[in-house]
Amino acid sequence: MKKLLQSPNFVFLLVLPVFLIGMYLGTYGYSKFVKTSFDTKTTKVETNYPLPEIVEENRVTTKNAKFLNVLLTGHGGVGHSGGGLMDAIMVVSVNVTDKKASIISFPRDFWFSGHKINADPSLKDALVGVTGLSISNFISIDFISFVNMINSIGGITVDVKKAYTDNFYPVRGKENELCGMSNEKIAEVHKLYTNFELEKQFTCRYETISYKVGLNNMSGEEALKYVRSRHGGNDFERSRHQFEALKAILQKANIASVSEAFSFVTTDFTIDSVNKMITEIGNPLEYSIFYLGLSEENVLVSAKSSGGAYILQTREGQNIKEYIKNII
Repeated sequence: MKKLLQSPNFVFLLVLPVFLIGMYLGTYGYSKFVKTSFDTKTTKVETNYPLPEIVEENRVTTKNAKFLNVLLTGHGGVGHSGGGLMDAIMVVSVNVTDKKASIISFPRDFWFSGHKINADPSLKDALVGVTGLSISNFISIDFISFVNMINSIGGITVDVKKAYTDNFYPVRGKENELCGMSNEKIAEVHKLYTNFELEKQFTCRYETISYKVGLNNMSGEEALKYVRSRHGGNDFERSRHQFEALKAILQKANIASVSEAFSFVTTDFTIDSVNKMITEIGNPLEYSIFYLGLSEENVLVSAKSSGGAYILQTREGQNIKEYIKNII
């Protein structure tokens, strides 16, 4: 395995929600790409042009195809409010028979067994029940590790498909700033506003982030903002941002050893099980990627919980298991 990973034609990848995908879709010869670089704040971002092509298509699934399914999650971690709650939830379903990988993204507000699925104490088991897929392992990464991982590969270039601006991205460390308000003013805004409308009154707690359509060079810190931002769109757009970042990491990352890759994540994989999976997957260049985001555009519908919280439920007449089965 060490010899395989050191081969110049095999690039071992790691990603926020996709350590696994990088494992089998990361074979590129980078010497043929022109490398440029620039400084973003304190992080030097190196970019390859043109970006290696990743095939996005949904190939036909043959009967009795063999699948390998893994849960991939991202969460805040230490120092973040709700740091233990999953912020990104994806299942990677690898069809080794037909050489395709399906990335199934779940919104964190999906309602399951009386709570939002991102708070489920046994998320892997919950998603087995929701999807009908047999999920063998999990891989999770927190925000700090995500930033460090992106920076360790010199940043990424994200191909943004839709212009995006969020005027209320929270600035870490300023969550409790009073923004110069007097006690009387604070009492007044608490009477007039609730929830996020109340938070918006404390403008010093936020910054504006913006991305143009096309190639956007991002350091780890900037990539984290892009995949976390939620006030310039909805959770479904967030899922798409995560997928765009995933592709960028696949196109750029070059991590030479399993031990280094494992240092970024929490997982129940072992070196031996990774080795076995790589053997089963075979040639990564034969694979295509297909992205499926569960949303209100297909099987979900928005609703309110008994406590008044925003949630997403399965649309009446829809069956998520059958929907996924028919697509992947």
